Amino acid sequence: MKMCLSSRLKDVGIVFGLVVIVAAVAHFIVTNPLGPSRLLYYVQTPFIQWNVQCSEDAPYWMAQVQRYAISEMAAPASQLAFISADGVLSHCEAGWKDSILGNEVLLPESRFRYASITKTVTAIAIVDLVNKGALSLDDKIVEVLELDNNLKDPRVADITIEHLLTHRGGWDRVRGQDVMFMMSRKPWCPLEPEKLADSKLMYSPGETEAYSNLGYCLLGLALERVTGVTFRDYVKNYFDIREGGVKFIDGPYLPDEVNYDFRHENFYSKNYYQFFDFMAISSSAGLSGNAKDLAEVVSSSLKRGPLTILDGDMHNDCDPEEVQQCYGFGVFRFQPNADVSPIFMHGGKLPGAASLIAISPKGDVLVWLGAGSRRPGGDGLANFYRRIHLLLSEKHYH
Repeated sequence: MKMCLSSRLKDVGIVFGLVVIVAAVAHFIVTNPLGPSRLLYYVQTPFIQWNVQCSEDAPYWMAQVQRYAISEMAAPASQLAFISADGVLSHCEAGWKDSILGNEVLLPESRFRYASITKTVTAIAIVDLVNKGALSLDDKIVEVLELDNNLKDPRVADITIEHLLTHRGGWDRVRGQDVMFMMSRKPWCPLEPEKLADSKLMYSPGETEAYSNLGYCLLGLALERVTGVTFRDYVKNYFDIREGGVKFIDGPYLPDEVNYDFRHENFYSKNYYQFFDFMAISSSAGLSGNAKDLAEVVSSSLKRGPLTILDGDMHNDCDPEEVQQCYGFGVFRFQPNADVSPIFMHGGKLPGAASLIAISPKGDVLVWLGAGSRRPGGDGLANFYRRIHLLLSEKHYH
């Protein structure tokens, strides 16, 4: 009898334990529906890391960067391109174009959304117009756009091309709204430039650095006014973009585009593009292509002059030890401490996509494109930037 009772109690305990486990799992799934897929990524990571493929004679550290990005940037598909200062191109690809362990291997030509590193391309085009004398860094944007002086905020009259390039126009999307990325609302820029007259600044131009998508939209408008062609046509013709190469995104995914992973997004999903005006963000976040093509665009721009994107004033009242501070012309200066050389960077982010441009002082260019979003919270982005800085420093990239 005692043995029977003991056995029954044991069975009851097992059943109770199973019920608790099932309830806990159910609660986890209900309260955190993306949780299981996020946990699954830890299992998938080593399989993706085994699938890193690099070009012949690529520096050893490039595969390390890819494996690190797969883990810490949560990018199941990514491209990495590197052009040394003497013009040697290397590249690495990781993952699959269609899905993890899918049927289509990711190719060097596979398409990614560049996101905000589009701004670096815009800056290259603007700096070239300055070199040609078509624009001046001191030109006032209201004069370039031929707006009247009936300004709601008279400080708007003082915004220059240089202020826009360096994110010192006077807006602050943290304290206010990012008019270029308001869900289901069409931005006034670029189609209604006269509404700049109604703009209210939070700082005097040049006073404070605050990242601005609106500023780069206005730069796109300035380019159109002085060249007489649309921003999209100018970029396509100026950079002699080959068929199937760098393209502007209109919203929906292109046939040769990689499949993006949204599991680490807290709000947006695959249909996010329906809520934004991709024509309006052409000059701030609208380009797509592969890492190799973009690296070539950036590298070739460094050979022109007299000004290049590395000549912006990145020594203002800012902290170069912080990422995404100390902005110049389409890049920011990142210098983890005073004893190391700076690396000039620009990052990009759209739902399910991340990107990075990094340039050494002597002209080495790195471009990384990822089809995923890093895990919410933590220091993943800053740690990734620090790793890139270390590897691009003169002592480590050989």
